[in-house]
Amino acid sequence: MDGLADQFRDLATWAEGSDPLYAHLCRHAADDPELLALAEAVPDGRQAPHLLLAAVHYRLDRTGGEPLARYYPSLTDAPRDPDADCYPAFREFCLDDADALERLLSTRRTQTNSVRRSAVLYPALARVAARVDGPLALVELGPSAGLNLCFDRYRYDYGGRVLGAAGSPVTVESEVRSGEPPLPEQPPAIHSRVGIDLRPLDVTDPDDADWLRALVWPAHTERRELLGAALRVASESPPPLVEGDLLDDLPAVLDTIPADVPVCVFNTLVLYQVPGSVCTALADLLRERMAQRPLHWLTGAPELSGGDSVTLEWVRQADGAVRRDPLADHDPHGAWLDWRG
Repeated sequence: MDGLADQFRDLATWAEGSDPLYAHLCRHAADDPELLALAEAVPDGRQAPHLLLAAVHYRLDRTGGEPLARYYPSLTDAPRDPDADCYPAFREFCLDDADALERLLSTRRTQTNSVRRSAVLYPALARVAARVDGPLALVELGPSAGLNLCFDRYRYDYGGRVLGAAGSPVTVESEVRSGEPPLPEQPPAIHSRVGIDLRPLDVTDPDDADWLRALVWPAHTERRELLGAALRVASESPPPLVEGDLLDDLPAVLDTIPADVPVCVFNTLVLYQVPGSVCTALADLLRERMAQRPLHWLTGAPELSGGDSVTLEWVRQADGAVRRDPLADHDPHGAWLDWRG
């Protein structure tokens, strides 16, 4: 249980300055044996603090949950700042709703679908598209609900430079802090798109959509609004998703794509959640496929840099050798990017 307490303390540090409510709750939960015991319902290998907070958020949205709900900016127009009554209300809600929470903790996963990461994918995919012949076949690893597979259906605003799908109800805003990323007026042409996830979420399923909303921290109002708009766009033509393992089932997915169609496999923040041996085997598999067909891989680094930034790398075959070059450093949720390509 000591390790679990440390996870809550680590998340409290991460949440400082980002969501005061979650920082407050995590600090207190780390020293609460009954709450830690509840969090033990989370299977090994999953992020217990994140899942507990998301499960409570999900249940609060469905039950009302006063007096705890009054502290959530996502659930009330005039939220209270965390005070002496906040954690006791959280604790009481968790213990009273323990059965429903345990069901969520044992079955759900941290599958945040951060739509703003598409602002990083847009120039990265444009760079790949400029080096291939014909439209791209997209394959996303760990797509959650596949909202980033719909990147070409969104409009983008990079500090006043607006491009992408002009009539889209979704506007993704991001700041280019340095460099000159390729930002064509129109997104690159797409041949096909598909995602592979252990438990893909269905954008047309109210329970799955509510779970995605619950994963967004209460203080992140803009992220929640952007997610809602993207869910509406995706539900009009849901991206095809395969339930399977990103390593074991990837070969079969690749084999469905005509051999002369250029493929771009991509993943953002998923590899840090899988064992290092899987990351190595995945890299080996993709290098092997690069020798057989036009295939590019846009991959987020398999570790996080203290929450401050993530590196997106471009792996492809060039001049008979496999090259791996950094394209961008970016905010984990896509709020800004430093282009390095």
